[in-house]
Amino acid sequence: MGKKDKKHDGGESIKMSRLKYEQRRREVSGGRASSSPSSSDSETARIRDTAAQNVGGVRFQAQDDGQSAQWGPSQSGPNTVSYDPNYSYYPQSGTPGYTAQATFDHEMHHEDANNVYQHPVDRDLYAANFHLPGTDANAPALGQSYARQADTIVANWDEVRSASARDAGIQNTPGWADYVDRRVDYVQATPHQHNESVAAEMIGTLNSAGLQGPVNNQVRAIYNEASHRRVAGGEVARIGPVESATSTRTSAYTNTEAKSKGPAPTK
Repeated sequence: MGKKDKKHDGGESIKMSRLKYEQRRREVSGGRASSSPSSSDSETARIRDTAAQNVGGVRFQAQDDGQSAQWGPSQSGPNTVSYDPNYSYYPQSGTPGYTAQATFDHEMHHEDANNVYQHPVDRDLYAANFHLPGTDANAPALGQSYARQADTIVANWDEVRSASARDAGIQNTPGWADYVDRRVDYVQATPHQHNESVAAEMIGTLNSAGLQGPVNNQVRAIYNEASHRRVAGGEVARIGPVESATSTRTSAYTNTEAKSKGPAPTK
């Protein structure tokens, strides 16, 4: 099995992890200040803590490439988050888009997935955000589990798309319905990599815009399912329509390029 330990100091306190997190987040975002998370928002706190606990195991590399940030696996040594500190296309407050805060949380969730999920060590499975059985990446049982879980993730994000249609805040705020659609498409194109990273990202962007309706509730349910599964194991659970915020408080893409060119960056 490819079970991995988290790459942060075992005795390091959450407080110190958060300090490193904020220092690195400001570095990646070109010095932009972050929005202050609500201490009563359990998912937001969990997102920040998950990201913070992985900051110490990553090598950060500035490069002038016009990309906000991307996570890339390494076969030897720490994984890399490359970023352009002069990236200038983050959205204005309240408008749809990939904020500096969301960018950082997204990339740190790739690192977390790479560290915690059980599966064979295989370049096509770097940062896979679900557990897979056995030690042989080519075994039929693994392929079947992969397909089932990818299909479940696609179905779970179809519920986000459905929630968007009944979310007055999303539908009445210019640009947000299209943005939600694009992010759902992105997850569904790469379900084994982006279920958790996009969920973490979207909770942050929706919160910063004050959009607390059905879409936010549905994405929180996805994030909570993943948080439970990281620890408990098992396959991705099917999540139906979420009717209220309280119900979220419960506990077939292959990177073919990587086969010939080595592990590819994950945005």
